[in-house]
Amino acid sequence: MLDKRCFALLNYITASCENTGYKVFDTEELLINLPKEFGLDEQGLKECVYSLCEREYISVKYYDEKQVCLSPLPKGRLIFESRKEETEKETKAVKRYFIYSFLGGVVGGIFAFSFALIIKLLGGI
Repeated sequence: MLDKRCFALLNYITASCENTGYKVFDTEELLINLPKEFGLDEQGLKECVYSLCEREYISVKYYDEKQVCLSPLPKGRLIFESRKEETEKETKAVKRYFIYSFLGGVVGGIFAFSFALIIKLLGGI
């Protein structure tokens, strides 16, 4: 399972390398384009790149102090697409649960009102 930092890096790499092979990135470019909340520095970036490479999500040709040449592998593109589909399914499920809950509340209110009205019309308690 990827942590949020590695997933954000993989997301940026796959978006930048669409329909191309290897691409050369400046390490500063990668650090700037990742969310600031991760607090990623050069050492953390290197760890994320090697972690993605070990898990066969990306292929690295070379990595020096200022540049890295890499390309996303099919497994890396697939995990990004499957995560995207997963989020869409969760969003649809949340909407569906909201609609069911709302309709259940409306129907329950109608039944309670009807029951109270019938008791009142029959003479009450």
